[in-house]
Amino acid sequence: MSLTSSALREGVERIAPAVLETTGAPGALVTIGFAGRAPLTLPFGVADVGTGAPVTAAHTMRVGSLGKVLVAAAIANLARAGDLDLDAPIDRHLPFPVANPHGGTVTLTGALAMLTGAATDGYDWVERHEPAMGYIERELKRGVVREYGTGAPRFAGPAGTGEWRSSSFMYQVAALAAEAVTGVPLGRYVKAEILDPLGMRDTAWPDSPNWDEVRARCTTGHMVFGDRAVPLPWHECGTYHSVGAVTTPADFTALMLALTGPGGRLRGEVSETVLAPRTSARGGLRVGFGVHLAGEPDAADHCVRAVGHYAFGWWAVSLAYPNAPEPFCVTVCTNLADQRDVFNPPEQYAFGILAFEIADWVLRGAVDARAHATRAEWGSYVMGLVAADRFAGLMGADLDRGRIARMAEGSRAVGGSAAAPFDEDRFVEGYLDMQAAARAGRIDAFLSGECPVGGVFRKLARKQWGAKNFEEPAPVRFWLDRRP
Repeated sequence: MSLTSSALREGVERIAPAVLETTGAPGALVTIGFAGRAPLTLPFGVADVGTGAPVTAAHTMRVGSLGKVLVAAAIANLARAGDLDLDAPIDRHLPFPVANPHGGTVTLTGALAMLTGAATDGYDWVERHEPAMGYIERELKRGVVREYGTGAPRFAGPAGTGEWRSSSFMYQVAALAAEAVTGVPLGRYVKAEILDPLGMRDTAWPDSPNWDEVRARCTTGHMVFGDRAVPLPWHECGTYHSVGAVTTPADFTALMLALTGPGGRLRGEVSETVLAPRTSARGGLRVGFGVHLAGEPDAADHCVRAVGHYAFGWWAVSLAYPNAPEPFCVTVCTNLADQRDVFNPPEQYAFGILAFEIADWVLRGAVDARAHATRAEWGSYVMGLVAADRFAGLMGADLDRGRIARMAEGSRAVGGSAAAPFDEDRFVEGYLDMQAAARAGRIDAFLSGECPVGGVFRKLARKQWGAKNFEEPAPVRFWLDRRP
């Protein structure tokens, strides 16, 4: 069953504020797009914690490595035209050599699939923008990476061995090869050949004609330390094509649908080049050019994923499902980087929590935004669920309402002073509901359909208690084999 825009809007508006509050995200932009349908874009939170200005649909976001998909599409387009050979030495068109001292040939395919042997690198702060050609040549001659001043070699192993290492630096080298053959800045080429034909008016790099206007609408990036967000000064990086793009989730959704959707404007040789799996990365994900591929290629839940982080201030993810009954894409951009864990899987943080939950709704054809009206109510209800899961489900206890009520009445806030409000009645309700489900051997059936608090809110409650991972708090998973 296809979900309507109104159903999706209502569902996202129900869960997004709770997700942002629980994860400490200042703001977010969410776009859901279907092939052949106008996209739905929803703003949440604040664009800057200092001013309190709300995020609007007109805001842009820095999206880090999502920009790699644009680089890959541009190079695939030039390869289709015969202007670039993906398997030739990458420096064939460059004014400087690109040699791996450990051996092997550095090619465009290697750079775009992260197979050059280059060391994993981070971000290279520069005080002011400069054309990347001179910067990259200087850094190649230096031969070391910048992180922590260790002087570690730029290349950690030979090229072409199939070993995946994330290198934004080498992606920028690939971007310069494209610049060299077109004779114009890559930002201008991409705007003319990709962005304008797709109607993407809100995307730019520092060398794009519309950079000043697009940048002026960008949210402030924030480092988030638990419940405190620290705004960041605007800054650039030398590898700006690779990680420095500014865009909107609506624009990026259009790009992903053009690459993956039926009848997409970039389907054919360009799409095939970008999406072809080249190797495997962490977690068994297959690697294309700028994207990761998850799931069986012919399955309805096969996902083309792009993830971006920009210099500890913005995080973004885009999930496209080309085999769904109605192909679609969900893109979520947030103006934070959570410092509790750096670069962990996106599904643990606001941008991924929202994207994967929405995608699951679309794949199932039903929105699940079950929750009581307030955080105190649904949070307390989930506490009761979990308490009963442990006592009734795991230990076989059978408590009457009076004993459960005394547990709730005796509860007190501990630790931090900002403890969430507690609703004793909802705790008792949650305990009794789970106790009944445990006694009937219907825990999973109850949680999946009858429970008044849906899965995303149960997982958010667990996050509120300080859990690192975004997971169901009940039932106890490592006793799975002992449940009826």
